[in-house]
Amino acid sequence: MPTHLTDRSVTALKPSGKRVLIFDDEVEGLAIQVQPSGHRAWVFHWTEKGRQRRVTIGRFPVWTTGKARTHAGRMRLKADAGEVVVEARGSTVGELIQAWSEVVKLTRRPSTATAYGYMIDKNIVPEFGKMQPRDITRNAVEAWHGRIAQETPIHANRVLGALSSFMSWLEHDQLIDKNPCRGVKRRPENQRHVYLDASEIQKAHEALASDNLCPEAGKALRLALMTGCRIGEVINLKREQIDVAHRLWVKPSATTKQKKVHVLPLQKEAVALALDLLELGPPDYETVKRCWKRARKIIGREDVRIHDLRHSRASSLARKGASLVMIGKVLGHNAPATTQRYSHLVAEDLRNLVEAAD
Repeated sequence: MPTHLTDRSVTALKPSGKRVLIFDDEVEGLAIQVQPSGHRAWVFHWTEKGRQRRVTIGRFPVWTTGKARTHAGRMRLKADAGEVVVEARGSTVGELIQAWSEVVKLTRRPSTATAYGYMIDKNIVPEFGKMQPRDITRNAVEAWHGRIAQETPIHANRVLGALSSFMSWLEHDQLIDKNPCRGVKRRPENQRHVYLDASEIQKAHEALASDNLCPEAGKALRLALMTGCRIGEVINLKREQIDVAHRLWVKPSATTKQKKVHVLPLQKEAVALALDLLELGPPDYETVKRCWKRARKIIGREDVRIHDLRHSRASSLARKGASLVMIGKVLGHNAPATTQRYSHLVAEDLRNLVEAAD
């Protein structure tokens, strides 16, 4: 029997061991579907050419009762008039995003393509994969982004950026009218100031060098720590990038974040590590992550992430008297403002120098 549904009554519905449909008493065919997992979504039922049809309107509470009734009411009028209620279904987000990911592999840096692939599989397809692109609303994107941000706000921003790039690609080809990600506010990102000190850097090298579970991952992390490069640059290292005679790492523009060639001087030990890594073959990112988790536990710094190794190298250079300009060149920064996060370290060394002077 149809029930008078409200936002409060829908929220109070308790899931059972099977899917439950509760029909609305105001709009014929509108129902709230409650899954055993507790997931709630509005659906609309109608008859078309003697066949029962059903379409999902959207998730509750992103779609409120009033909003669902309004939308279902329009579909009810079409059904009663014998008009087409829902256009023939086209490609789903899951199908289209696979085509887009191939474009990404051809047009973006390898590390970007890898990161997008991870976010597509972990966050985007599970949420929107079965939907039509035109059915994704800004409210749905905002709610999805908010749920991810509760656990990992920075990752939520990256995932939103990936989805927005995909939606812009669809918009450009007129497969959607408007990018639903536009206007969704990103979470604030505070700069991390987490570094290893000199003794911890030494302990990290020792822990990584003695890791026998994956020697190539240990060498990759040691090279990142020794040079301040991004871990993606290490994973994508090629033999032609290492100039052994002049001890240089020539990173092509296709592999750098700033999309410019970056020439980095290397110490002898870094050259040896690079050659060893090339001989063993680069590890994948997940293997590197597991290796670093083991190492940071040994040195007692489980708060330090892989990218913090880059900051640790910069802080080490600052402690040895390097200027912000020099640090920026080592890290491959385009804008001086990017290197400003290390200014307090340089200032501290200058203060010590002034105090030590006669």
